[in-house]
Amino acid sequence: MLFRLRAAAALLIGALAAGAALAQSAPAAPAAPASAPPATAAQTPGKGEAQALRLFNLLDANGDGRISRAEADVAIRIKPSLAELFERTDTNHDGYLTQDEIRAEAARAKAERQARREREAAAAAGAMSRP
Repeated sequence: MLFRLRAAAALLIGALAAGAALAQSAPAAPAAPASAPPATAAQTPGKGEAQALRLFNLLDANGDGRISRAEADVAIRIKPSLAELFERTDTNHDGYLTQDEIRAEAARAKAERQARREREAAAAAGAMSRP
């Protein structure tokens, strides 16, 4: 069980560091009326987000819907550089990571990667156009 928890922690924080799984979530839909039909496939989380949410729940040992620094220490012991990532992701500095904070960090990392790719593509195009 401890191995599974450590593996889950490493995968979740690794996904966060890469900005992968949680950045795939769809924009929040407006609140549905109480008589609304069950969720459709369009509202169902994607494969990456579903996996990240399962891992988030494994790391959230006490089930309070957030990951404390103590809970994250499992992953930080495996990869010490994650301590800095935890601090950066904890935007309100309350010592906990929420799914919203993780989504925001994933979106930031995704935007940063996209901007880097665009700069690299522009630089490559500029190099090709030079005689």
